[in-house]
Order: sequence, then C-alpha cells, then structure tokens
Amino acid sequence: MNESVQSSATSQQGQAAATDRKAGTLSDDDLEKLIDRSDATPTQDILKMKDGVPSDQQEAWLTVAKRVADQDLSTSHREQVILYNETKIVVPAPKAAAPSAESDASNQASNASAQNPSSAASSAAASSSSSSAAASSSSQSKPEAAPAKNEAASAAATPAPVTDNRYVSVTDKNAVLYADLNGTKKQEGAAVYQRTFKSQAKYQKDGVTYLALYDANQTLQGYMNQASIKVAAGAGGVWTNASGYASLTKPGQDIYGNLDTKQVIKKSDDVLDNTYFISGAYHHLDGQVYYSLYDSHNNWLGYMAGSGFETVNSAEGAWAAASGYAKVVDKNYAIYNSFKFDATGSTDHYYQQYFKKVGQYHHVNGAVYYSVFDLFGHWLGYVNSAAVQNVTIANPEGTWQADDRYVTVTDNRATLYSDFNWTKKQAATDVMLQTFKSTGKYHNLNGLTYLSLYDKDGNWRGYINQQSITAGVSDGGAWLPANAYTTFTAANVNAYADFNQQKVATSGAGLVNQTVNISGQYHAFGGVVYYSIYDVRGKWLGYVDASQVKTTSSAAGLWLPHDGYLTTTQSGQMIYTNLDSFAGGRTTTANYQRTFRIMGEYKHYNGATYYSLYDGNGNWMGYLNSALGSESKEAQGVWMNYNANVLITASNAALYSSFFNMTRDTSSLYGGVYQVSGKYSHVNGTTYYSLYDGNRWLGYLASWATTPYMDYYDWTKPSQSKPYPDVNMYPNLSIEVDIAKQRVYIKNGSTNLYTMYASTGIDNSTPRGHFAIQTERGYSFYNANEGMGARYWTSFLDHGVYLFHSVLTDANGNYIVSQAKMLGKQPGSHGCVRLTIPDAQWINAHIKVGTPVYIY
Repeated sequence: MNESVQSSATSQQGQAAATDRKAGTLSDDDLEKLIDRSDATPTQDILKMKDGVPSDQQEAWLTVAKRVADQDLSTSHREQVILYNETKIVVPAPKAAAPSAESDASNQASNASAQNPSSAASSAAASSSSSSAAASSSSQSKPEAAPAKNEAASAAATPAPVTDNRYVSVTDKNAVLYADLNGTKKQEGAAVYQRTFKSQAKYQKDGVTYLALYDANQTLQGYMNQASIKVAAGAGGVWTNASGYASLTKPGQDIYGNLDTKQVIKKSDDVLDNTYFISGAYHHLDGQVYYSLYDSHNNWLGYMAGSGFETVNSAEGAWAAASGYAKVVDKNYAIYNSFKFDATGSTDHYYQQYFKKVGQYHHVNGAVYYSVFDLFGHWLGYVNSAAVQNVTIANPEGTWQADDRYVTVTDNRATLYSDFNWTKKQAATDVMLQTFKSTGKYHNLNGLTYLSLYDKDGNWRGYINQQSITAGVSDGGAWLPANAYTTFTAANVNAYADFNQQKVATSGAGLVNQTVNISGQYHAFGGVVYYSIYDVRGKWLGYVDASQVKTTSSAAGLWLPHDGYLTTTQSGQMIYTNLDSFAGGRTTTANYQRTFRIMGEYKHYNGATYYSLYDGNGNWMGYLNSALGSESKEAQGVWMNYNANVLITASNAALYSSFFNMTRDTSSLYGGVYQVSGKYSHVNGTTYYSLYDGNRWLGYLASWATTPYMDYYDWTKPSQSKPYPDVNMYPNLSIEVDIAKQRVYIKNGSTNLYTMYASTGIDNSTPRGHFAIQTERGYSFYNANEGMGARYWTSFLDHGVYLFHSVLTDANGNYIVSQAKMLGKQPGSHGCVRLTIPDAQWINAHIKVGTPVYIY
C-alpha cells in the first residue's frame, strides 16, 4: 500500500481506528455497504459516502473506507481516492518493481492458467518444477513435508504440491504451524499470530488445504491450514487495526511510501520530534511491524517500523528535554495543567515575565508545548511555544555579593534551597526561629534577594528568600515579640547582659521567688533561646536562658507548692477567682477570722503573694493576698485574742486539751459562766474558745456550746449561735413559753430544738394554757395611744390580740433599747411575747398555722 497527502477535515486516524462501538450503531460490514464506488475511472477507484451514515459514525466510515482502499489497491493496482465530506484523500498506486526470475515464472504460469483453464494442472506442474529448480540452486528447503522415519512410506503419503505464489498473514489467534504434513506441531498461537509469510506451495490432505510458508530468507517455516490466513497484497502483509501515537524522536529512520518495494520517501530527520497518529499496522514479511502514520490534518506521512519511533498513549507525544528560559510575548494563550486542555491560567498574567523550561511535548496537533516553572520554582503547567520567545540568560540567580549578618528565620512558609533550580533542601518549619550567619546574597532574576546561610558549626544550610528572615544586630539574632511571664524558683538561674553568658545583669538570688514579664525573645546563633525580662516597674533585668525557666500567660506567674493554713485577719478584702482580671465573688467580711487550707501560691507580677484557699470540705474559695491573714501549720489556724464571759448552754459538748484530745464534756459546767481568753477558728468551720474558770484553764470548747454572758441579751441577734431548725423536718413541732424563766422553746415532741430569750406580760397579763398559731401575721404594727409598736408579729390568741413579736419600736421605727434589755430578764409587755428581732422574724416566716402553743 502507498498512502499520500490527506486533508485536515478528516478525524485523527489513531482515534478513529480505536472508536468504540456503541450498542445500536452500525457495524464495520454495515459501513462498508455504505461505500459508493459508482464513479470509478479506468485509472482510479473512487470511494464516496452514501446517505445513511450517522454523523457520529462518519469517522468510523472513513476508517473502513481506508481499509477497503488498501485492500482494493492490492488487487487493482490503481490509485484509490476517498471523498470524505469536502476532503479528497488520495492513496497512490504503487510503482512497478522489477520482477524476479522466480516471480516471472510464477506470473507466466498464472497467466497461462488464466488464459487456458484446461492447462492449469500442467502450468502448476511446470511452475512447481521451476520453483523446485530455483530452490535447489539456492540451497533452500523444498515445500514438502518433513521426512518421516520411514522415508518410502512418507513419500507415498505426502500429497503432491500445487505451486502457490502469495503473501499471506496469519489472522487466526489459534493458528498452528506444523513442521510437516503429518501433524507435528512447530509453533502455535501468539508465536505465529499476525506474522506474514510467502506461500510457495499448497497441499490437499484429508480435505484440508495446507500452505507451505517461507520467511523473507526463503526458508521453509512450516505448513499451515489455509483457513488460518488471509491473503495480502504484498510482502507488507494485511492491514491490522492499531492506534495510539508515534513520537519521532530518533533521527535517521526511514519513512516508506511502499512496503513492497521499500520505497523511502523521506527520513525522520525531516519531521523529527513531531507526533503522529497511528492508523493501522502491517506485519511485514521481514519480521518488522510497520505503522501507517497521519498528522492532525489527516495528511498521510508514510510507513515506519515500530522500532523507528517512540510509541505513546496520549496525543501530546513523548516528553522531550528542554531547558533555559522563555519570555512571554503573547497575552492570548492559555496555560494548561494537563493535555485535557483544562486551562488553569493565562499568559496575560505573566506578560513580559520569564518562564523556566523543563521539558517539551510535540503534540499531534502540530503545536509544541513547554512544561514551565515560574522563577520561584512553582510549576505552572504547559504553554504553547508560540506564546513565548526563547531567551539566553547567563546568570539568572544573580551575582554573589558579600553579606555579614545574623538573621533569624521568621516565615514558616519559606523553603531552604540547595540550588537555584529550586531544589528543596529543607522546609522553613524545620528551621523556624533559628538564627544563621548570612555570608552572601544574590539578587535573582525573579526580583527577590536570596541569602546564603551557615549554621554555628560552619555547615552551609542553603539559600533562603530574604523576605523570610529578620535580621539581628548581633549574634543573638532578631528581637522577636513575646508576652509571657515566668516565676524564678531557684537562686542559681541568672539573667545575663549578653548572649554569651559572660556578664551577669541580675543574679539568681535577686530573682528567686519573683515573677517577671517576658517582653521579647532571641534565638541566638549559638542555639540558645533567651528571654528579655522586666520587673513590674519596667526595669530591664537581663536575658535569661529559656531552657532554665517555665513560662505562663498569666501575670500571676507559676503555681508554686505551699501547704498550710491561713486565718483571715482583715475584713472587707476581696477573695479573687482570677488573678489577671482580679474578678472575685467573695470578701473577707463574710469570712473574717475564718481559717482556710493553703494549697499552693502565686508570686504575682505585681509583687504580692496570693494563696489558693480551700475550706474544710475541700471547696475552693479563691485567691487571697497572703498579707491579709496569718499563717499556721496547724488546722486550727492562729491563736486570736478574745476576752469575754460566756454561759455554757450545752451539757454534752467536748472539752479538748489539744486538737482533738478530749478530756471531758460540759455536763458539770452547764449553766455556768466562764471566762474566754482567746480563740481559734478551725478549718472545719468551728470556733474554739480557750476556756478558764478563774485562773484554771479548762480546755478548748466549741463556741456553739456557749452564749455570751452580759447584763442583757443582744436583741439584734438570734438567741443561739446555731441555725434555726428546719420546720419541715419535724412533724411534731410545738412552741412552749416558760414565764418564770422568760424563755421560749421550739420543740419536736419532748426534744428541745431551739431556745429563745423572751419578755412576757407584766402582772401575769400573758394568758396561760394551750393555744395554736393563728392565720393573722404581719410585718409591723404601731399603737399611737401607747406610742409604741413592733415588727414581725404572729397571732396565737384572739386573732391579733395576743402575739409573738419583736422588741418594741417607737413612732420613727427605731427600737426602744430600754424595753429590749428586758428580754430574758423580766416581763415587760401587756400580754404579748416579745422576742429578739431575728427570732420574731423566723417565727413569722416559718411557723405554720395550727402549730401548738403551750404557755405556763
């Protein structure tokens, strides 16, 4: 076959040949029926497309038409013309070759046979004799069965040969090549599939026609069933389907116009590096596979041996080396990240800038695409070579210039490069905040300056963009901002005036137990990180080795262990919950003279020490300035001066000689008045009195077992220091009034729960007997006739006549002290029962209607 110039209107042959057959589309046989040959001339076969070819199968029709033209060429030897849409594709007739002596004899025999069919047998015999003589004279094997062990028997069984003179290609994948006509297998399957042979004789045996197959050297290869082959037009063999792309990267390779004559029409040097479609293959008699190549405009290039080019699977062709720089001179080209041609950028963005080329592809579409990087080492994609102009730049990295600086890497996105091809040496994340010595710099073509860095051991570390560093003024490197605090806990950690630790700025003894502010840091060239520290007055204290201290974001400093007990000694001070904002929820007013557990401390930046305090139940209370209390190693807290007389009101309370070594109880002291010379506020929440009987010390007694003894009772406070009872817990609650003792008892059955001081009616005006709490109660009343009133009144008789109420008030609502001092001492009312203010308020708020009242 000889294929010639073809038009761009046709599709790409490699793609068309491999077009998938969709369900319901026309088969190749159907498409062949749609080829119109009616316009043939004596010198041309003209193939046109009939109506009825679907638009999406026209390219497939063209592939079929080419194959038919190829087959017709082998028989008609006339020029083949394919009219495809508006395109004319010409496949020229092969040039005549000088016939060999063997082919002359064969052709004469063939012509004689054609002219006189009756002489076919004699012509065949003559041809056979001629072939045998030729084969004998050239020492070639004869087309006959391999000899058997019994040569006479074998000769009798071997059928007579009929001269054949055809080129054939094996088209059966399961074909068998026999060593003889007795069925001895020589090769089969893939070993012979698609190979082309010269058939020089054929044999009939058992109803099967066997061909004697010879290779290009006229050596008999064996015998094969004629059904396994297809007759070819020439030594090139039959056309077989093949697709893909051929990159012509090898110089000096032959390109053929005819595979029978091996007519060379050009060398690969003329089209070197171009990429072509593969549109079919021929397995030649010479053993090589030749491919039919087309360009993107459907122009036929010729045939090339597969060994003469590089086969690739995609249209861009094979990668080829390219280097150097190119300047963007056209704004109107896309930049692609693959050869699917999805644009990811445009040359408009890089106009008049430089690209670095690292490879190229000669696409089947005829364009050359460069694989390009920007000048920062980032791959951009593929750009059409028409968009750029190749330039020569002798020194793109710039000229080395001396530099002598200490620089600190401050950009974690940067990279250290080993060369100006942007080979990554190390990521900046690995050297972030390290300080290096810059010994030289380069002003690169990309407009940036790159520094050449060395470490403290003299090792070269690479090139880095100057924008990724901060220069320092000394070997300490760059000052870097910091905002933290540290507390010095050891006296051996000094602060220095330099980065070599040669000169002490502040000794460790002057820093211990002090919290300082870290306002900056230096990552020194020697590898040590230093903090620059200041005190609360803004005085610079020096540089401290960061590895020697711990930091915190809080001005409170570091938590330090501290175990002890603190008794608050000042009222009205804040107990903080946060030592940065100084927010607080408690004060020492409500916790005055209470003892708390110390579980840690903070040496605050402001100079104060704050204890972290817990109560006796393990509840955290907050932070308190240590100056607002007194510390003890014992749980009872510190001894506090207190002088008072107390009445023993509990008969079974414990007396301790030490905490908590009980010596006796208060049964023998009950009702007596004793002296208190001091007290402890224990962490368990109880206050303990140091109790004396004259000069005799009795022990420590809980304050709840006593009541202050004075000439009158404090009518502004509850009668007892213990809490009032929860009325909901006692189903048999009652109130008893003892007129003789001027006491009120809150009882549950026979058990006394709480005792109150009282003042009943003068002249026995308070009625005796059994009564009950009534519905009437209120906040206050005032009797203008008597010029006095009271608060928190609750009726127990005659619905608002006889009441429990507070001590008396005057017209202005002020309590009348002279009347209040009668509480617990003597009667003073007109029949009501007077109480302390809190006692009256509690009865008014909690005692339920119907609660029994017994007065005696």
